[in-house]
Amino acid sequence: MTYPKAQDPRWVKLKKSLKEAKTIIDLGCGNDPVAGACVGVDFHLDPKERQAGTGPMIDAEKFKERGIKFVHTRIDGKLPFKDKEFDFAYSHHVFEHLDSPATACAEMTRIAKAGAIITPSFFAEQIFGRPYHRWLIMDRGNRLIFFRKRSFEQTPFGLPPKFDKAKNTWVMDQGTNPFDMLLNDEEWYKGQEGQMPKLSKILRLHWYSHSPLFEIIFLWNDQFQWEIID
Repeated sequence: MTYPKAQDPRWVKLKKSLKEAKTIIDLGCGNDPVAGACVGVDFHLDPKERQAGTGPMIDAEKFKERGIKFVHTRIDGKLPFKDKEFDFAYSHHVFEHLDSPATACAEMTRIAKAGAIITPSFFAEQIFGRPYHRWLIMDRGNRLIFFRKRSFEQTPFGLPPKFDKAKNTWVMDQGTNPFDMLLNDEEWYKGQEGQMPKLSKILRLHWYSHSPLFEIIFLWNDQFQWEIID
């Protein structure tokens, strides 16, 4: 797979912040906490909402082997950490899943001095659509705005490919999202991107460069504002 050399400036700044931080907490870490994390927090031990449901179960013992403390709890509830305990709080594609993003925002800013929240953009959420995502999210200045997804906004272009564990392969049918097939992120559909090579190339360019067209990379220091619109 060919990736674009140029990366969005926000992504470059995020990588610099992670490198400089001495203590990092990964909120919603899944089975692979961000490099440099000393603590990982997650509520879902199973991969139902991660990696299209194909990833491994979270193994706390493996976290220990890497020198990372794993905390099994919700990130949109009271977190068992002191005020400003961490230099940096990181959360990658988690806030769109939460029951209470406002609580998560409040707790994140309480326990950390700075941080980053990464989510799908409005546009990405519309064209790729995941039925388990609850929010459409926008960033403006130092504010995150959460719009609760309405039923017609869930999967307007179809569902993501399904993974057949028995056959160890991705399965597509008439209901599969064509944008997923053209992006071909997990190499799940070899050949379909050739049907519309220009669109496939544009999708990949924005996806792998972390373009704001597809991804919100919200960096904050000390505090930020948030708004919930139901």
